[in-house]
This record gives sequence, C-alpha cells and structure tokens, in this order.
Amino acid sequence: MLTRLPRLDLDERGNAHLHELINNLHPDDALQFFAKFTKLPLRARFHTYRELLLGTQLRQNGTNWRYEQSILGKTPDWSLRGEDSQVMEVVDVMTLHQRCEKEKEISDSLRSTGSWCGWIGIPSDHIVRKLNDKANKYSKLAQELKVPYVIAVFGEFVASLSPEEIEQALCGHSNRWFYDNPEVAGIFYFRGGKESFSFEFHYFPNPEADHPSMFAASALQS
Repeated sequence: MLTRLPRLDLDERGNAHLHELINNLHPDDALQFFAKFTKLPLRARFHTYRELLLGTQLRQNGTNWRYEQSILGKTPDWSLRGEDSQVMEVVDVMTLHQRCEKEKEISDSLRSTGSWCGWIGIPSDHIVRKLNDKANKYSKLAQELKVPYVIAVFGEFVASLSPEEIEQALCGHSNRWFYDNPEVAGIFYFRGGKESFSFEFHYFPNPEADHPSMFAASALQS
C-alpha cells in the first residue's frame, strides 16, 4: 500500500480525501490515477474521480479489483482478478447526464441570473438509452468470459435521481430492461450525499442475470 504520493492541485481537505482513496488501490493503479489527475482536463478528472470512488468501494473488503486491465482487447474500468489472474467479474462506470435541452436551460439561467429553479427530472427512456449504450459496450466480453458484468451509474448534480426513479426505469410497470439484458448482473447507482465528500450507494441486482454478481454486489451493498 502506498503511503506517500505527490500533492494534487487541491485544497488541504481535497488533497487528503483523494490521497486516502488512492492509497486503497493496488500500487500500479494508484500511480495511474495520480497521472490522470495531474494531466487530464478538468471535466475528464470528474469522471476519473467517480471511477476512483467506485474502485475504493469495491476494494474495501480486500478483494483484488484492478483498474483498466486489458481483457481480450477491452478495458473495463474495474475487473476482479483471482489468484491465477483469472477475470471473475467486470464493472464499468457511466455518468448519467441531464438531457441536453434541460442542461442548456440550467446553464443559461445560471449564467444570466446566477440561479435556476425547476424540476430536475429525466424520463425513463433517456435513462434506458444510456444504459443500453453502456450494456452493449461490454456485454459480449462478459458473455465470452461467462462472468458477471455490473454497470455503475453516477448521477451528477443536475441529473441526480432518487434510487426509486432508477429502479422504476429498470423494472417498473411495463419496463423490461433487466429482462432484455440478462448479461448485466446489476446496476450500481451512486450520487453525492449531503456533506462534502460523502456519497450514497444503491445496488439493484438483475433477477434475470445469466451470471449474478457475488463480489461486486457484496462490496456495493456494504
């Protein structure tokens, strides 16, 4: 485990928070994250931070989750490796963005008046479209390896939905997303909490999954 890493361009609390997260990773992955945080543009760093949050959550029970490992020409964000380096599960992160027209409305209002007031909602069909894109990215890999594939969804500030809204999009009345995507073991939804550097986590297992998650599900529900 790493105990010393260079400082990042943040305030004292931000530096301490990121270093605490990074120190929970495999040393090779820790260096990779540090390189990204020091070189990537700001918007890309936010997504990298969400990948880091997820990896720390996955590795909290001591399992060997590794970052961006090449697997049959693909590089999912996180893969669980057994003692013989065999891939046991894969997890990939996506950010749920607000609809373009709504995001523009919010941005224009903030620029012109410094505030915005309205209902932040995202239709189920928009959520489903985004999930389909992510499912298709690694579904064939999961099928070929015969391993669970979990999609981790982060709801950013202007697209932060309640867990109930996510669940409704997945398996509410007339919604068949889980049934139509048995290669996906489950959906992990996380968003910012009420306090700085706090987050809430929710896991929705797919009852129709070909390969249910054991390790990711356990880490993401604890």
